[in-house]
Formats: sequence, structure tokens, C-alpha cells
Amino acid sequence: MTRQPKARQKVLDAARRIVESKGAGHLTFDELATESGVTRGGITYHFPTKEALLKGLIEADIADWERAANEASPEKACEKTATILGHLRCNLDTDDIRHRRYVSGMMSAAMVDPSLLDPVREHQRRTFEGWDWSDEDLMRYVVLMASEGVFWQELFDMNPLPPDIHARVVALIRRLAENPCAMPKNA
Repeated sequence: MTRQPKARQKVLDAARRIVESKGAGHLTFDELATESGVTRGGITYHFPTKEALLKGLIEADIADWERAANEASPEKACEKTATILGHLRCNLDTDDIRHRRYVSGMMSAAMVDPSLLDPVREHQRRTFEGWDWSDEDLMRYVVLMASEGVFWQELFDMNPLPPDIHARVVALIRRLAENPCAMPKNA
């Protein structure tokens, strides 16, 4: 019996919808079979355990993140700057409530099983392994941390800034990412 070539992706898409709508705690293989249209055997062929499925979701997100980073990077940007600009796009360019629910659901699953974040840890290691941590690299990293702070504030609906000031902060982060050694005047 041959497996549908897109069954793995169908399972991941359905799992994401379930996590978005109900949380990772409600992700079961039975519900996943119903949502995806893939048999339970087909699901377990690709993901033998729920943990493998959750890691598969995270790995798919990392691949999407890297694709988005490559698309967001201007051709003239050096590789490090391009990487940071891609991360900024992923951190700052989403107002999608489903995405926020998905990230919250995955974080709650990672609180129960911290090993789910191993693919993220490996991605981070690969991303920064060639950096020399010059002042320019440190500024890139600070800019990345600022964008992640904005992301988490938005995720948990804790942004204290009025929309116009928030927009200025985001614009400043983007400018700093494009030229990490240039400090803005009147910052």
C-alpha cells in the first residue's frame, strides 16, 4: 500500500489547526485523523508519538521561518543582517490571532516537555555559530532581542504603547537591523 505523498503535510496542517483552536493538550490522534482525513495508521507512520508530532510542528515552523527570512532579506544585505531582518519579519509582521493561539498552545506543551524546544535550540545554535560577536554582531543581537520582546508583548496582549508609538518603536528596530552600528538621533 502506498502512502499519499502529501499525508505528512496534511497531518501537520490539521495538527496546527487543532492547536490554534483548542491548544496542544487537546491534540489527539483520533481528532487528528478526523481533522486531516488521514488514517490513524497514516498519522503514526509519520509521527509515532504525540511528542514526535509536536516536534514536527516546530520543525515545520522553523522551515517556514527560514523561508520567510530568505524572502524578507534584501539582496544587498550581508548574511547576518539578512538573518536578523528575516527574524524581524517573523516577529513583527504578524497580527494573526490564530498564530498567537498556536504559539501559546505550543509554549504550554513545551512547559510540560521542554525537549520539544530542542529543534529551536539547534536552530539558534546554527544561526549564531559563525558570529564573532563584534560590536556590530552584539547590536544585531540586541535588535533581535528587542523584536522578540515586541513579539511576546503582543502575544500576551501586554503592549503598553499607543499604536503610533508602537509603530515608531517597530520602525526604529527595523532601521537598527538594517544598519546595526548606527544609533538613531533622539532615540
